[in-house]
Amino acid sequence: MFTWRYTIDDSDFAAVSERVWQGPAQEPLGIEGPNDAALVDDGATGLTRYVPILPVDPDLFITLGAGGTPLVEGALAGRPVLFKLDSLLPTGSFKDRGAAVAVALLRSHGARRIVVDSSGNAAAAMSAYCAAHGIACVVYAPAYASPGKLVQSRAYGAEVHLIDGSRDDVARAAQAEGEARDDAYYVSHNWSPVFAEGVKTWALEVWEQLGQRAPQRVFVPTGGGSALVGALRGFQATGELPRIVASQPAACAPLVEAFARGDDALVGVEPRETIAEGARIANPPRNRMLIDALRESHGGATAIEEPQLALALHELWRQGIYAEPTAALGAAAFVRAAHDGEELSGTSVVLITGSGLKSSDTIQQLLVA
Repeated sequence: MFTWRYTIDDSDFAAVSERVWQGPAQEPLGIEGPNDAALVDDGATGLTRYVPILPVDPDLFITLGAGGTPLVEGALAGRPVLFKLDSLLPTGSFKDRGAAVAVALLRSHGARRIVVDSSGNAAAAMSAYCAAHGIACVVYAPAYASPGKLVQSRAYGAEVHLIDGSRDDVARAAQAEGEARDDAYYVSHNWSPVFAEGVKTWALEVWEQLGQRAPQRVFVPTGGGSALVGALRGFQATGELPRIVASQPAACAPLVEAFARGDDALVGVEPRETIAEGARIANPPRNRMLIDALRESHGGATAIEEPQLALALHELWRQGIYAEPTAALGAAAFVRAAHDGEELSGTSVVLITGSGLKSSDTIQQLLVA
């Protein structure tokens, strides 16, 4: 059914169970397949435009209307920017792109129960698309996750388990259930190459919205790294790579630290408290993929302090962009670059990954502080 292949062990993509979620070296699987913007279906809309370069069966692909988010003009630090508003996707975050593809693929393998680990946005997205496909969804989330995000998962019918401990503890709990139950498939937005293939569509949309040209640079909030890897894959499909800048909270910035040292792999960090809870991932599984994405695009990585993030949020809100804290990391990185006197000529795109409606309690505290 698919022409895709896993790249780590060269297994035929259609022949192996999607219970396979990591390679032999305990690294995320990579996949290869058609990735050429010339194959995009110009007669379709939203995510369905990209079916020819996605690992999905078009007859089983449910998008809930995802895709085609606006690219709007704005300003940061007095400089013009373009905001890619993935906060306007059906469940309120960019994770809809990956979830739509991952769940459709798993359904084609006969999945009836999916287990995920998430601090909120991926849980909501996976729960929504599981509901649309009639598949049971089990969510493992950190106890510190925003209640509003988990309410959304429960509303879609997901079974939610809160786990005390680190983000890695949450992942291990989800993996254990996926391995213990014959009817369950573990799928993680932090591990799955299929998820990142869905996410690449944000970059393809930007390229199309700019008249089939890439911007000079893109600023990407980065936790587990699906938006970053998706950016690389999407712009690779166009043949034009902008400079990709990853942005992480200083309280949890393993990619920033590894890239600054010139390392070939990330080293886990001890995360501190941050309002950017969606990026509080101390050991991103994609590891080398994230560093390679920055190097291939001649990009960079920026650590954002909490006051800088709060200021960027306020600047977004004053322009009518209601972003959640994690979603403002890219904006804060652009502001930091402007204040540091970096060259910012040409077109800069800031990805807004999630809606402020996800984090009302945190935003309320920021407004009264």
